Amino acid sequence: MAIQQAMYVPIGAMLALIAFAFAVPGYDPVSQHLSELGLMPGLPAHAVQAAAAISGAAIVVFSVSLLAQGKRFALTALTSTLFGISMLSNGLFTTGSPLHGLYGVGIFSVLTPLLFLVELGPQASPLMGRVSRWTSLLAMIYLWVMVAGLDPPAYRGLSQRIALLPAFAWYTFAAIELRRQRF
Repeated sequence: MAIQQAMYVPIGAMLALIAFAFAVPGYDPVSQHLSELGLMPGLPAHAVQAAAAISGAAIVVFSVSLLAQGKRFALTALTSTLFGISMLSNGLFTTGSPLHGLYGVGIFSVLTPLLFLVELGPQASPLMGRVSRWTSLLAMIYLWVMVAGLDPPAYRGLSQRIALLPAFAWYTFAAIELRRQRF
């Protein structure tokens, strides 16, 4: 059950928040990051807090369940847990606070799909290999674009959503792969 919930919860919470953002007056989902909903009063702030906390908790549960498999997935569990905790902190602290994202510790999530692939070993399906490699590469490209200042301000929200969909959907593929292999 702890692995299986990762098929739906992390990506589901983010998709719900993305859809909700389109209905918020005064918020531009193309140019504004999702975290900026947290700066708005009332329901938008509560929605972003809930979605971040739910997805973060689901990722932590997935990560802990990997550890229950033994030391085989130790590095995947570590980087995935850091990402989950980072998401939890996104739900607890508003954007602008250094605790929002816990000082950027979620950056380790870029490694999670590749570490999973390595720790899964040769029995990884070809699809899991492609999904993991592309997810990590897209995450690195997005981070580079942000750090280099190449993310056009008018499209920051759109580029964030394009980058986060594979990052959260990866958990769906990982859970399916583990289920396929009967972990």
